[in-house]
Amino acid sequence: MTPATGPDAENTSPSSIPNGKTMSTVMWDGQPFSMRVAQVPVPVILKPDDAIVKVTSAAICGTDLHIYHGVLGSSEVPWAMGHEAMGFVTEVGSNVSFVKVGDRVVINGAYPQGDVLLQDPRPLNTNEALFGFGKDVGDLGGCQAEFVRVPNADSNLFIVNDASNVLDEDLLFMSDIFCTGWQTLDFAGFIPGDSVAVFGAGPMGLLCAYSAILRGASQVFSIDHVDSRLATAASIGAIPIDLRNGSPADQILKILPGGVARACDCIGEECVNSELVQQQGFVIGEAVKVTAPNGGIGVAGVYAAQPNTAGTPRGATIVPSIDFPIALFWSKALSMRAGTVNTDQVINICYSLIKSGRARTGFIVSEKYAIEDAAQAYADFDNHKQTKILFTFPAPAPGSSF
Repeated sequence: MTPATGPDAENTSPSSIPNGKTMSTVMWDGQPFSMRVAQVPVPVILKPDDAIVKVTSAAICGTDLHIYHGVLGSSEVPWAMGHEAMGFVTEVGSNVSFVKVGDRVVINGAYPQGDVLLQDPRPLNTNEALFGFGKDVGDLGGCQAEFVRVPNADSNLFIVNDASNVLDEDLLFMSDIFCTGWQTLDFAGFIPGDSVAVFGAGPMGLLCAYSAILRGASQVFSIDHVDSRLATAASIGAIPIDLRNGSPADQILKILPGGVARACDCIGEECVNSELVQQQGFVIGEAVKVTAPNGGIGVAGVYAAQPNTAGTPRGATIVPSIDFPIALFWSKALSMRAGTVNTDQVINICYSLIKSGRARTGFIVSEKYAIEDAAQAYADFDNHKQTKILFTFPAPAPGSSF
């Protein structure tokens, strides 16, 4: 195993703990289908624009499962996991002027690199630094932890003090999947009144379908093969389409013969076909098939083929190219856009909806775990026993001096 360096390094000898304190964090060692909890130093201010956040809630994201499967991430291990979290600011650097100690904040899980150096060559081919992805993508540490150091704090912490009556689970997903689900519709060219097919009813897919309903979609189809997820999709007003019943495009075209105006891929590279066998190009092919002429396709599911390394031991199981129905795509005059979310573009919209009570995203949360049970939590999420899992920590006491 290659020793880690920087804020992800696991070294708890007394001389290496600057403040004499340790904390629990979820750690990836490069062993597929295995996560462990480690004791690591509590982070400290390293640069004047840093802040330290005491986490109250963190989540396992579907993207984290790609790491858990050994197909995504940095080349070196170990690293601390997680990029969805919120909590309270306990300390700020000397150059932090907007964020204050005591602020309740949501952490932006991905942001432009700023003064965070990215490893070259970049395995994820991204200009963003990402929490929970290891040394090659900013070396930021992970958010599935009791405390997180946040660089560029004024830009990368979203203050939610004026939503004191709103639960964590209704705010937390602004860190990633609510904003991502919302922006996937933008990628597809959505306008009110459009019909939408959302591939995947995992947490992000459910919030994409929910966003479409909030934004005035005429019909929303939610495609999955897990009964509990399909039931949750139906509960918010989407039309569930069971992948196990055959081609989802064919099923939707029987209901809506002209096809949908927009299709959203909220699954990505590890998608399965109707026989529940992994087939990378399946969702993209079905999206082209089901989308009406002049329609659009948004792709937020991860497609990031990487070589086998210590951090991605199964990386080569994901191929960099897929079969693509270019003739059908061209003849329909379709458009397609893919990529990661730019949280800054949509977070204020999402927050306004939450703060007003119009949106409540906590419906996707199925269970809360203690961080000590992270190994079981990852296994349960991966095996579809839970729809969305949170790790929760005590909030600071009222009037705490932090």
